[in-house]
Amino acid sequence: MSAAESSESAGDSSESTTDPSEPTDDPSILVVDNYDSFTYNLVEYLSAHAEVTVVTNTASLETIRDADPDGIVCSPGPGHPENDRDVGVSRAVLTELSPSIPTLGVCLGLEAAVYEYGGSVGRAPEPVHGKASPVHHDGEGVFAGLEQAFPAGRYHSLVATTVPSCFAVTATTDHDGESLVMGVRHRSYPLECVQFHPESVLTGVGHALVENFVRSV
Repeated sequence: MSAAESSESAGDSSESTTDPSEPTDDPSILVVDNYDSFTYNLVEYLSAHAEVTVVTNTASLETIRDADPDGIVCSPGPGHPENDRDVGVSRAVLTELSPSIPTLGVCLGLEAAVYEYGGSVGRAPEPVHGKASPVHHDGEGVFAGLEQAFPAGRYHSLVATTVPSCFAVTATTDHDGESLVMGVRHRSYPLECVQFHPESVLTGVGHALVENFVRSV
């Protein structure tokens, strides 16, 4: 998780990154911003393939429902998923909307999903902020067509330590012989998450991963 940028955004404010006057066949993606400095890098990647709207994690669940997005992204952010102030509406999104709306969780988004569905999140063996690590994956979902052991930009001090049975572990990286969770996919819901940052320049396949998600919505 990276340092958050300060924000004065109102609770239910939203921002569209596309011109609503221009018709588009692109899917609509709503990004829940957990106040991370990488959020708008992620928005830029998404905007190449989708009509993107951003709301802060202080928005209401009703605001997100009313937006009626084709897909949702829960952004990275600082803090711990057990703290409501750190994840805000992301909690309700993951449990109430993700069962039916395709959702991608990134970094804190993965940690929040694991935590909300009954898993545990703890400290990583060492905090990493700006390190590229090789990621091994199952070649499905957001990883479809991506090379094995691609370099992925990591910015986090927490990891999923216990993954609930409703999730399959889809990606890992090695740390001194210990396998760290880098990706999970819900076994029944269209919910997929990655621990690393696809929008980081350190992630060689970031654009392709984001495009895979958008194509799934």
